[in-house]
Amino acid sequence: MSRPNGIARRYVEALNAGDIDAMTSLFAPGAVLRHPTGVYTDGDAIRGFFLEGVFAYSAHLTIVAEFEEGDMAWLEVEAESDVTPGRQRVIDVFRLDEKGRVVDVGIYSGNIVPGSDESTE
Repeated sequence: MSRPNGIARRYVEALNAGDIDAMTSLFAPGAVLRHPTGVYTDGDAIRGFFLEGVFAYSAHLTIVAEFEEGDMAWLEVEAESDVTPGRQRVIDVFRLDEKGRVVDVGIYSGNIVPGSDESTE
């Protein structure tokens, strides 16, 4: 069984380009996206999550680390957007189908990278 690798890089490239078609093409039918804002359980909901909750805020990711083995992939990034101070450290954990498409992704975020918040406390 052959499947494309590099899901993490393709995910980051699509997100940074604001390319909704490239992003949604990474997901299998029936995929689930889990995020602190909710669980998105179909193609339309996942598309809406990226359009309204990510692309609308000019999110940009920089890869810190990535790993892929078998049907799992893990991505650590620093994320910047119009709505968060400084940079946040985010972990995405992907489960892939036999074609290398995302069937489940958990997005875990919330840690501000020290020294990246320009506000004064």
